[in-house]
Amino acid sequence: MAPPIEWLLAGEPHVRYRTLTDLLGRAEDDGEVLRARRAVRRHGPVRAIFARQHRSGRWGSATDIQKWWPRTDTTFWVLGVLADFGLRRDAPRVAAACEYVLGTQQPCGAFGWAPPPTPAECFTGILAGSLAACGYGEDPRLGRVYDWLLARQRPDGGFWCKNTGQPGGPREGEPSCAFASLCVAGALAEIPRLARGAAARRLAGFLLGCWERRGTIRYAGHDSRIGTGWERLKYPFTDYRILRFVDVLSRLPAARRDARLGEVVDLLLAGGDPEGRFRAGSIHRAWSDFDFGQKREPSRWLTLLVHRVAGRVRPDTSRPRGPGRRCPSH
Repeated sequence: MAPPIEWLLAGEPHVRYRTLTDLLGRAEDDGEVLRARRAVRRHGPVRAIFARQHRSGRWGSATDIQKWWPRTDTTFWVLGVLADFGLRRDAPRVAAACEYVLGTQQPCGAFGWAPPPTPAECFTGILAGSLAACGYGEDPRLGRVYDWLLARQRPDGGFWCKNTGQPGGPREGEPSCAFASLCVAGALAEIPRLARGAAARRLAGFLLGCWERRGTIRYAGHDSRIGTGWERLKYPFTDYRILRFVDVLSRLPAARRDARLGEVVDLLLAGGDPEGRFRAGSIHRAWSDFDFGQKREPSRWLTLLVHRVAGRVRPDTSRPRGPGRRCPSH
C-alpha cells in the first residue's frame, strides 16, 4: 500500500515536515524541509500550546509532571508531541520545557509519580524518550536516566513499575508490564547504540512474545493485554495500542527483522481506506484542534505514522510513488 503523498504534503506543517523527511527521505538541511519545520512553530494550534506555557517552562501546575493526565496543558504529554512534530531544543520554549523536566529528576536518576515521589519505568521511559527526541541524548543528566532504566530490566526482558517484581523480589517470575516495557523501548529507540544493544534485543523479544501469546498471558497488578480495541488508532500515545507498539518496535533492529512484527503491520494496514488513509478509532477530546483528535474524517497525521512504520518493516510494499522518492528503512 503506497502512501498518499500529495494528500499528506497538503496537510499541517508537522505532517508536511515528517512526510518530507520520514517518507521521502529529504535531508534536514533541505530548503523545503527547513521551511516546513519553521512553519510548525507558527501553526495556530501549536502557537496556542505555547501560549499556555508557564514562564518556568512547564504546562499546567507544578505537580502535573507527576500525573498521568492526557491533556494539552500538561508537560508530561505535551513535550513528546512537540518532539514528534519535529521541534527541538533549538527552539527556546522547547529548551525551557526540557530543562523544567530535568529539574524534576529524582535522586536515583529516574522520573515518576507523586505523592509520594516514586520512580517508575513508565513515567521515566516516556520522559526520557521525549528529552532524547528533543536533542538531549548526549546530556549526562539523561545518561543517569538510562542507567537507572537498564538496571531495572527483569528476567523476562521487560519492565514493571513494581519494586516487588524486580530481580530477586517475590514477584520476579510474573510477566512484566507490556506498556511500561513499551515506554522504555521508546526511550531506547531514541539512542542508536542502545537501540542496537542487548537490552533492546531482550526487550523486543518480550514485547513480540506478548503479541505471539496474546490472550493467554495472565497479568497481575496491571492491564496491558492485547484485546478488544487494541487495534484502534489513537494519538497521543497514552495507551497500550497497536500504533505505538509498531512505531517503537520498528525502530529496534532486532524487532524489525522479526516476522511477528510483520504480522502486526499487516493488521495495522488492514484498517486503511482504498486511498491508503487512516482515521482515529479512539481520541482525546483535548486534542480536537488537530486532525487526530476527531473520528469523522481520515487523519493525515495518523496516516503518516502508519505509512512510516510500514515503510520501516515492509519497504518494498510501502514505497512512495514518483521520481526520487524513497521510504527510508531506518
